[in-house]
Amino acid sequence: MRISIIYNLRILRYKMIVLFALFSTLTIYSQTTTVQGVVRDSVTNEPLEFATVRIDGTTLGKLSDENGKFSLNNNTGGNILVVSMMGYESRKITLPANKASQLDIKLKAEGVQLNEIVIRPGKEKYSKKDNPAVELIKKVIANKYDYLITNQDYYMNDEYDRLMFAFNEYVPGKGILKNLKFVSKYADTSKIDNKPILPFSIRETLSNVYYRKDPKGTRRVVVAYQNEGLDEQMNTESMESVIAEVFKDVTITDNNINMLFQDFVSPLSSTSSVNFYKWYIIDTVMIDQKKYVNLGFVPFNTQDVGFIGNLYVQPEAPYAVKRVSFRVPPKINVNYVENMLITQEFYEKSPDLWVPLRFTTAIDMSMYGAAKFYVEKERTFENFVFNLPVDAAFGTSSPVVYLSDYKKHDKNYWNASRPKVVNKDYRLGEMMDEFRANKFVDITLKTIDVLTSQYLPTNSNEEKNKLDLGTTLTFYSYNHLEGNRFRLTASTTKNLHPHFFLYGYLAYGTKDEKWKYYGEATWSFNQKKYHKDEFPKHNISIAHKYDVNPLGQRFLQAERDNILLSFRARRYNNMTYDRMTEIDYIHEYHGGFSYNIYGRTHNEEAAGELKFQRKDENGMLVNMGNLKTTEAGIDIRYAHGEKFFQQKRRRQALPSKGYTIQYSHIMGFKNVLGGQFKYNKSSLSFDKELWIAPYGRLGITAKGEKIWGSVPFPLLLSANANTSITIQRGSFYMLSPLEFLNDSQVTWDVDYRMGGWLFNRIPIIKLLKLREVAGFRGFWGHLTDGNNPEYNRDLLVFPKEVFSMGKTPYMEYSVGVENIFQFFRVDYVRRLNYLDNPDVKKSGFRISFEFSF
Repeated sequence: MRISIIYNLRILRYKMIVLFALFSTLTIYSQTTTVQGVVRDSVTNEPLEFATVRIDGTTLGKLSDENGKFSLNNNTGGNILVVSMMGYESRKITLPANKASQLDIKLKAEGVQLNEIVIRPGKEKYSKKDNPAVELIKKVIANKYDYLITNQDYYMNDEYDRLMFAFNEYVPGKGILKNLKFVSKYADTSKIDNKPILPFSIRETLSNVYYRKDPKGTRRVVVAYQNEGLDEQMNTESMESVIAEVFKDVTITDNNINMLFQDFVSPLSSTSSVNFYKWYIIDTVMIDQKKYVNLGFVPFNTQDVGFIGNLYVQPEAPYAVKRVSFRVPPKINVNYVENMLITQEFYEKSPDLWVPLRFTTAIDMSMYGAAKFYVEKERTFENFVFNLPVDAAFGTSSPVVYLSDYKKHDKNYWNASRPKVVNKDYRLGEMMDEFRANKFVDITLKTIDVLTSQYLPTNSNEEKNKLDLGTTLTFYSYNHLEGNRFRLTASTTKNLHPHFFLYGYLAYGTKDEKWKYYGEATWSFNQKKYHKDEFPKHNISIAHKYDVNPLGQRFLQAERDNILLSFRARRYNNMTYDRMTEIDYIHEYHGGFSYNIYGRTHNEEAAGELKFQRKDENGMLVNMGNLKTTEAGIDIRYAHGEKFFQQKRRRQALPSKGYTIQYSHIMGFKNVLGGQFKYNKSSLSFDKELWIAPYGRLGITAKGEKIWGSVPFPLLLSANANTSITIQRGSFYMLSPLEFLNDSQVTWDVDYRMGGWLFNRIPIIKLLKLREVAGFRGFWGHLTDGNNPEYNRDLLVFPKEVFSMGKTPYMEYSVGVENIFQFFRVDYVRRLNYLDNPDVKKSGFRISFEFSF
């Protein structure tokens, strides 16, 4: 279900939002000089967008917006304002101290000469033809792989990585922290604009990296890791993988730079750079006693997902990149990002070998302007060794190996091991010791942990907690059969036993007055850090369940009794009470391959208005009692490039450019453990998401299914119907559950999220930063006479809402708008055919809530 998967996939953002709400009154008040104004062309008097306005001698600065306007608060003590822009002469203006200034600044165009060609950048004058900047960047792109370290047969190096989260524009004595005066001593400054920040979480990692060209591979050995700060007090298992994806390392040579779950067009894109960006030669500079050309770039449309900035490149072969520095345009259609600064430095080992030195990414984030958030990622590279064979490092299939004591290093170790250029102890451990003494902060952190993990530990000490209780989203739900449903879930942890795990729930419906339950015992062949479903799974489980089964609905992105699924667009009648016993063996491998072998029995009783009946020789309906099946099956799955986060029992894939192929086969056995039917069922599915920067993302899913043998209607193939009002991919919105039944079926689903590419080009509309979505889905199937009760009287009679498919597939489409108020989505869904079926709804609206970048 769409809302539930958003809840899971965006768990990091929810933690940010709650923290924002907690500290939302942390706003800054200028203590010194303020300046506002407009930057214009001195000849045309037109406003100049993306002019840099900064305080001389500091890193405090901003860019002018699309109207040339800027506003700057200066609390650094400096009073020289520097205004500059590509192709214009810079100006310096002395500001009156401790006063507010209103300026109208005019810049003179300045010709920049290279090889006797002069260019004057500007909106109307820009041309790619005969532009020396374009010719130079083409050479840089053509040669961008020639000097990389990945051309070496082997290399190894040491890497240090630090990811810091902080509250931005922090002011001592203000907001909710005004009574916590001790936090002032832990404040720092932003790398973007020198504003004060208050770090609240830091993750540090020291690694040894090994690279082999043939066969190509990389292995990372994590030597040391520490996590200090507020989220150290919370269960962060679901955050680590999300953080790694949201704040990815930037590789400048990639065609697209993926971060914040967005695909930015890279300045060095082989396919899009020249057509997506305007390029200018700014000047020639000396770095390390060598000459480099400063290339400036800006997107043609500054609301598209790209950058503005500078590349410092060699003017001759191999046209290597020495330094990069870029930001995001102020109008970019990316949520919650006010500013971003990415800098990278490279070092020339030899003309054909350049190595990375230091990468920095800093991001200013804001939630509707109410609270400020700052993220900083530092990465340094040292001690390169080349062409020393490192095949021994590839003895394990895991791309990342953790030393046994990687989390057990003290402060002295870290102070001695950090690279000198980033060796700073933010003392968050000390800050947390002082925080723990405050009951309000302690309760708030525990509340955030419960809301985001959905589980409540029975012991506050994670190392001693043996049992978790939950879950917040399934504690209450509603459906017309059970009425109000209440459920309590319990799950043991590795602290009870590192290999043996128990899981179960107990539920009760106030309308049907029935108790439902599920119990599961699992043995894990590999030792877990906390719970049994951690990757990679290598488990054998035995389970027994008695619960409601809604036929024709498969909940791909949430549990059936998720409270958010209680809101339905239509009443649903075809439900059973299912008593199931199962034994299951699953084995996952690094690299994306997994298989699952299982055997199970079902004993289903018709519930509510549903009846299990067949016609006798006289055409009279005869009740058939319960439906019993015994089956064994295997699922084989390969997920190339899959990345996901694990949250206790549920695992959700993160957006990626990989693909997934899955094959499954089930055999039904008659007269085995009560089974009444013999059959075989196979399915093959393919799922792929195409990232088409800057045109958004296209998701494609195709699935084929086939049944051999005669089976009752609950075992036939039915397309997945969605009776709720929510958006969830992989389901049909205007289809009634069990409306069509088949024994062979092909299904497709195409989902396009344009990301605002069209709306960004429509005046006025583009100011709202809306994003377009569209979908087209359908299925076609066939039912043989052997599975049709009209021809085979041994089978159960179909419910009255079931119909036969003709020669055309069922189809529906959807168009919608997302990012309304930066979190709301509305889709209009239209059914295209089979409109004469009774009680058909031709169209409707579906919604979801998504906090996305």
